[in-house]
Amino acid sequence: MSQEIIEPLAKFHSSINIKGQLVVPAKDRDVFGLNKGDYLEIIVRSFKVVGGKLKILKRAYVVVRLSSKGLITIPEEVRKELNISPGDTVEILIVGYHKFDELVSEKGKQLLKLLQGNSHTQIISSEQEKSILQRSRTYYL
Repeated sequence: MSQEIIEPLAKFHSSINIKGQLVVPAKDRDVFGLNKGDYLEIIVRSFKVVGGKLKILKRAYVVVRLSSKGLITIPEEVRKELNISPGDTVEILIVGYHKFDELVSEKGKQLLKLLQGNSHTQIISSEQEKSILQRSRTYYL
């Protein structure tokens, strides 16, 4: 009996930097229309080459967020469990992706925007207060 081979959406090899980050290739980001803030479901594989063939040592399923310049961060606990150090090369299988804009409502996006930096606190005028109160009525009433 032949075994069915299930292919990931994309597969690539990349070196881990000192912060546990690696770059998702631009071509893969372009194919799926991935942008900063989008989420990827990936399988991270540690491996060694034996006799010219890849031998998978360990693997982990991870959901990561794409940052600027196509960087993703492999969580520290995963790096420890897979025995991955800075400079090591890993195999990455992209098995799913989620567009940030499709996951978060407009209300959620506005809240996230407020929480970035120090823009979530500000001294306001009475007119700004009225505007904020009016806006809140559209969300909660």
